Amino acid sequence: MSSATPSPDENDPAKTFRIGHKERDEAIEILREAAGDGRITVDELDERMEKVQSAKFPIDLDAVLADLTTELPSDRFRPASAIAPAPGRAMAITGHDRFDPLVIKAGWESEVRRARWAVPPYIRCEPSMSNIELNFLEVETDLEVIEVEIVAGMGAVTVVVPADWAVNVDQLSKTWGSVKSVVDAVPTGRRPLVRVGGSIGMGSFKARFANYFDRRRMAK
Repeated sequence: MSSATPSPDENDPAKTFRIGHKERDEAIEILREAAGDGRITVDELDERMEKVQSAKFPIDLDAVLADLTTELPSDRFRPASAIAPAPGRAMAITGHDRFDPLVIKAGWESEVRRARWAVPPYIRCEPSMSNIELNFLEVETDLEVIEVEIVAGMGAVTVVVPADWAVNVDQLSKTWGSVKSVVDAVPTGRRPLVRVGGSIGMGSFKARFANYFDRRRMAK
């Protein structure tokens, strides 16, 4: 009889979530900087870039970048409690201190966090010119409160939550922008509360539940 217990690899997002152009481009930029600093040769650069282009999962990028950076690609896909520091590498805990939040910036390109991403208790959004989406629909977390600070800009921030979550925008101010929430400010039971503060500036903020496109994407 086969066991129904999943293997460790099946529970490791760094080995199961597919990466895309964004993650590969970030890895290539690290390689180019390393070559420019003289830490790797041109031949090594070409060899490692080929490995990046063929990488499928975050763990594949780790193997290419482990000796060049302290912030490995897999760190953003794993919960902080599951990230063990490699020898000689300090464990990254960005987002678990109010004074060291996870910073998400949107300059000329939009930034989206979706699927089962590792959500820290402190997040700062900087939508200077484009849009940021924090999508919590598939998130599994024990956090009761997630603090989201918005730094005034001209972009938009959208927060998407499950039906039993809550979003409180009492501490979020605006100048010429707009703030809209169709989500309860009090969660169901001990479900998470997303508490939003800061200023949206000339941009816009929206908190909502899943729409047709979210449900269609998750059903695939």
